[in-house]
Amino acid sequence: MSQTKVGFLDVLKNRHFLALWLGQVISNIGDYFYFLAVPITVNRLTGSTTAMALSMMSIFVPQLLFGLVAGVFVDRWNRKRTMIVADIMRGITVLLCLTIRSADQVWVFYLVGFLVSTFSRFFFPARSAAIPLIVDKEELMVANGLSQITQMVALIAGSALAGFAIGLWGEQVAFITNSISYFVSALFILTITVPHTLASSGQAEGSQVRAVWQELMTGLSFIKGSRVLVAVLISLGVVQLGIGAMQVIWVPFFQRFFGVGPEGLGIVDSVQGVGMAVGALAMGYIAARFKRTTIIGFSVAAIGTCIALMGLSPSFSLILGLSFVLGLALSPAQAALSTIIQLAVPDDKMGRVNSAIGTTASLAMLISMGTVGVIGDSVNLRFIYVVSGSIIAAGGAVSYLLIPESEIGREKELGQAIAAPVE
Repeated sequence: MSQTKVGFLDVLKNRHFLALWLGQVISNIGDYFYFLAVPITVNRLTGSTTAMALSMMSIFVPQLLFGLVAGVFVDRWNRKRTMIVADIMRGITVLLCLTIRSADQVWVFYLVGFLVSTFSRFFFPARSAAIPLIVDKEELMVANGLSQITQMVALIAGSALAGFAIGLWGEQVAFITNSISYFVSALFILTITVPHTLASSGQAEGSQVRAVWQELMTGLSFIKGSRVLVAVLISLGVVQLGIGAMQVIWVPFFQRFFGVGPEGLGIVDSVQGVGMAVGALAMGYIAARFKRTTIIGFSVAAIGTCIALMGLSPSFSLILGLSFVLGLALSPAQAALSTIIQLAVPDDKMGRVNSAIGTTASLAMLISMGTVGVIGDSVNLRFIYVVSGSIIAAGGAVSYLLIPESEIGREKELGQAIAAPVE
């Protein structure tokens, strides 16, 4: 498959994308402080898989409650302003975690997770919708690859730093760091310019219930009529059924079977980040030679295989090797998926489509987390790893078979051709 070759430096010369990317590097580093501190604290205070599941599930409930409607507002609002406000509110909310001292206060994690995730329901669709507006079409694949480097840097730097910081000073330092990172991200976003389009400036003033409902239905109708997006939703739902369980049990799994503490947990994530770095650096080569559906299908299958093998691993050193391979496959899979969505969706529907995709993923995650929360204390965690990895690998096969490569982009062109301004 022949595509225009664009390098990382070409995209990073765009100061607007560079500022957005740097802000996300910093806030994602802060996120990994939070994501490591919460399960460690819950496990230390309660030792309960159910409590662990609830702390993780609280993050995904807002997507079900507000995700679709948030997408409508993202398509109406100024996307730059939306990202800044969301970052500020997340930075303030995370500080509530500093009040937790005992098991009977763990509910505060549920509240914080719910609120931070609610603000994120506006941030992430706004960011995804902004990227195609600040980079050229031929730069999208590489721009999304750089977005994966955001996660890579966070995994390498954030996880390692978080593990050692929590080991030295306790979990509270992680929550302070996460809060600061959101404020820094907001400052970076303040410096960028996101072009005003019909989606962000031409919508009707106000938020009348009828208008919002009509716009929501328009977005869902577009998804229903798109073979590409329906296939993406099905594939993502299968994959997230496997991933959800991992979010609940990974900390107790490593601590019970391999005796690792915060430092070891941070190292696992950092090794995965190194793999993501290698995978992201190879994106230019991969994107120019393979179809996007091939990249997704084989990468996701590799991720699932690695997770299943972790459940069978006899040693921590093998876990580290599998974590590297998992990260190696993760960057191409995420970049290709993001590119397919951006090429398949008109700008005026981007927020709603991204929210619908997030809602589907969250529903699958909640089903998986809830199931593990119920059975996790009575079923061997190794078995859960193997089953979850197998489900993820199956999701890779589903994506390869269902997503029609030849139709990517055609539905977007049709949607733009028939779109009419909202009076």
